[in-house]
Amino acid sequence: MSGTSKSKRPDEPPKRGEAAWRAHRDAIASRNELASRRARERRQEKYDQLSARQRADEKRERAELAKRKP
Repeated sequence: MSGTSKSKRPDEPPKRGEAAWRAHRDAIASRNELASRRARERRQEKYDQLSARQRADEKRERAELAKRKP
């Protein structure tokens, strides 16, 4: 195995100075965006589960109330 990184092409020299800083900043922004998207999806999933549970509880309660009426 050679000492090159899988993410870099072997013929491309390492970035230096401002180009390295921008690449690092962009990598961080990408990770943050991915983390935000995943967190948003988890929150939406929890909200959907909670809503479904509440609808089921309300439906069950309405059914019980309907049985009690003469």
